[in-house]
Amino acid sequence: MSISKEGSITSGKLIAKLFRKNMVRYGAGIILVIVTQVLNTQIPKLLGDLIDSLQAPSSVISEVYALAGTMAGVAIAAFLFRFLWRYLIMGFTRSIELNLRESLFTKLQSLSANFYLKYNTGDLITRSISDVQAVRMMFGMGLVGIVDVLVVNAVSIYYMVQSTGWLLTASAIIPIPFIILLLVKVRSGVRKRFRKLQESISAISSKVQENITGIRVVKAFAQEKSESAIFDKLSRNKWGAEMKMARLSAVVSPIVQLAFGTVFSVFLIFGGQAVIKGTLSLGDFVAFNGYLLLVIEPVNMISRIVQVWQRGRVSMSRLDEIFRVSPEVDDSRADSSLTELESTDIRVEGLTYFYPESNKKALQNISFSLPQGGILAIMGPTGSGKTTLANLLMRVWQAPQNHIYIGGHEISTIPLALLRQSIAYVPQDTFLFSDSIENNIRFSNESIPFEEVEKAAIAAAVDDNIKALPKGYETVVGERGMTLSGGQKQRICIARALVKNPRILLLDDCLSAVDSQTEQLILGNLREIMTHCTTLMITHRVSAAAMADKILLLDEEGRMAAFGSHSELKATSPAYQHLLEVIEAEKETESDNGKEISPQTGFHASGRGGFGVEREELL
Repeated sequence: MSISKEGSITSGKLIAKLFRKNMVRYGAGIILVIVTQVLNTQIPKLLGDLIDSLQAPSSVISEVYALAGTMAGVAIAAFLFRFLWRYLIMGFTRSIELNLRESLFTKLQSLSANFYLKYNTGDLITRSISDVQAVRMMFGMGLVGIVDVLVVNAVSIYYMVQSTGWLLTASAIIPIPFIILLLVKVRSGVRKRFRKLQESISAISSKVQENITGIRVVKAFAQEKSESAIFDKLSRNKWGAEMKMARLSAVVSPIVQLAFGTVFSVFLIFGGQAVIKGTLSLGDFVAFNGYLLLVIEPVNMISRIVQVWQRGRVSMSRLDEIFRVSPEVDDSRADSSLTELESTDIRVEGLTYFYPESNKKALQNISFSLPQGGILAIMGPTGSGKTTLANLLMRVWQAPQNHIYIGGHEISTIPLALLRQSIAYVPQDTFLFSDSIENNIRFSNESIPFEEVEKAAIAAAVDDNIKALPKGYETVVGERGMTLSGGQKQRICIARALVKNPRILLLDDCLSAVDSQTEQLILGNLREIMTHCTTLMITHRVSAAAMADKILLLDEEGRMAAFGSHSELKATSPAYQHLLEVIEAEKETESDNGKEISPQTGFHASGRGGFGVEREELL
């Protein structure tokens, strides 16, 4: 996983682009915020004028009505403008959230496999939901709050000066600079504590996702209490992080209330004396107190604004950690003029591969050729690099240059989209989406007609099983296909690959969960299909490998132990001969002991083979 420092997209660049596109809308919204707050600040002044009008000897009821009507009109106008600015600004910030989340998901889809070794699912979910929301709030209520504070304080102070002069006004706003200084001091603490809070949320999300997915394993080992204890610890960590945030934020509001409460009390005394002496009208006294109350709320809001902005900054940095990652597998060397593979013959020359951040060789000096339409069986013990080779052919991992060729093209020069459209893959670890069986089979192309879906299911020997379900092909499977058996999932995955009508077919031990009779049925169906595509079949079963044109046998170190057809290796390869002898000896032992031979492997699962692995794995 590499980090791109120049030219990479960031959350800031995405948001700036949206601001440029919606400048008029957002600008109009900010203007309406200012107008709304200016209107709100007229209420105390109008109320003071109304009180003075009532006290005037020559007061006329029509003036009272006019002032009361003006107050009502100002309140209604403020309500309408508030509705408009919320629609304009909050609607825009929702589009920020939408675009950020879509861009993040697109980025995650483009990243290479090794990225997901560092970041777990729960953490990525938290960033996609919680962090994106925090950024939205930063540019919504966070930015609007700043405008609120500036406008309300500026207009209120202006009218306070008009009512009582500079001296009393300056005395009333003395707490503001000290409160702002306090907030500047605590902002770094807010940022650090919010990051810890987000990390604790990520940990909880990961645990919930992991346990729900593996609930059958948890129950099988009776670990409900143990897992609940672990979850309780994670929840308490989150609670602790939230309490630290709460303690920090709780300090500011009481300080603001205390400071302005003291100022308010002092002004009541001195202002009241001024009213009694006649140096200050009762209306100005009421208006001043109204403005003082009006100032308290925006100043008190500063603490929330600081929290929102610090949270937003933390979340933007967390999002940028992902946006700045460059996929190791990309089209930087691809030939853009290549739009079709004329041939799908595969040639591997002296391939040696290390996994990222590992010094151990997963594959060592692998070389073979497979003509178009040929079938290659790959065998070997667990950890010998069989699946690694398949992943390199699909460019899930980045192969070293000039070692793998498809159709005569060095693999990194083939555009990723073209390469992967040409390949259908059936993984060892089957995966189905929480969708109908029909949609799972047609996953590669939603426009594939049902007849083709059914035809692929028949070839995979799963059509009868599907039709036996209450809703047939419309049956919605559980998460990761949990409602189906292992064999059913494998065969649906095979159907998903076959319906794609691929040029290259990769089968990674995809018959391990079916019985020998079903295996022979599927292999019989696949023989005809394999004549139209180049096939690599990772298998532990000699019966499957025997149908291949060539067999590549790997040893525990990822080296070539043998290469050739079944008959050639049987006659000339000591390693392959030893494998067959182990299989034959195990069958005889099981038969003599009267033990039932595994229908999946032909072996009792407890035996060990000549490669230092379970005999079940060898087959």
